[in-house]
Amino acid sequence: MRPGWLAGGPAVSSRFWPPELRRAFPGPRRRLEAWVGEGAAFARYATAHGPLFLKYLPAGWRDERAYHRLAREAAYLRDLAPRSPVPHAPLLHAALDPVRWRAHLVTRDLTDTTTGWGAFQTDQQRETALLEVVRLLARHHAFWYGRSELTGEWGWDAGRVLRRAERVTPAPDWTPGEVAAVRGAVRALPTLLGAVRGVTLAHGDIHAGQVLWPLGGGFPILIDYGQAHAAPLGEDLAHLLYVRLDAQDRARLGPALREAYREELAARGQTLTPAGLAAEERAGLALNVLTTARQVGREGTSGVRDALRRVAQAWREEEISR
Repeated sequence: MRPGWLAGGPAVSSRFWPPELRRAFPGPRRRLEAWVGEGAAFARYATAHGPLFLKYLPAGWRDERAYHRLAREAAYLRDLAPRSPVPHAPLLHAALDPVRWRAHLVTRDLTDTTTGWGAFQTDQQRETALLEVVRLLARHHAFWYGRSELTGEWGWDAGRVLRRAERVTPAPDWTPGEVAAVRGAVRALPTLLGAVRGVTLAHGDIHAGQVLWPLGGGFPILIDYGQAHAAPLGEDLAHLLYVRLDAQDRARLGPALREAYREELAARGQTLTPAGLAAEERAGLALNVLTTARQVGREGTSGVRDALRRVAQAWREEEISR
């Protein structure tokens, strides 16, 4: 990685780079495109150093949560990703300013050498791609399961998780079913966490848009680690199944996705029986119910409200079926 982890100020504009960033990548550069996303801004460049991708927090944002997500992603790419066999976009430069909540990271731009979810046009293509996503997730989980690096900022604290769960407070506009699901998840969580086999490094926001497929084939690339954290194996899987899929698609695709995940775990040295995977998934579902409930309390956007509706309905269905 190039110098600049803490030196110099982070970029706050795609047009004007700070001195430290210009020194790290001297010479001409051409901005290809720039846009603002939900939690950060982005830009792509053609440079003498190859194609570069900038992720940053624009001037005037003052968003502490966005800062911590970007700082966490930079820390993962710097410290942990180089050890993992799961492909990622290599970190080339990063800078943080915790006082003004500014941050940026620069990676290799993979746009011209990969394709994303939007390239899959048929149901069969998308279903095949989803199977690749869960296998990629299993490789990530199997590698990080029980690793000694999962300490400190990357460590698991079950007591903290339970205390946070108890602080989730339903809002007046929640439906009775959503309130019941959140309260049920809080009550069940201690027992569910006691039934899981251990922890791994969860991606934290897994969906098909977080995966890039190399042109010409090869292992998919996992991106966007701003919400990575230690968690039971089932948290990411439950997020993919219950937050990202509707009930109809989950019923149709779920069995094959679960089996592909379990088979890939076993191929990487982590064997789970179907019953063991079900226990991991149920704990993961409870964690997703509570995480989504907290997001609704902070944001309340229509997308997050829909996610709470889906996971609450799934939790109630799981309770009825047991």
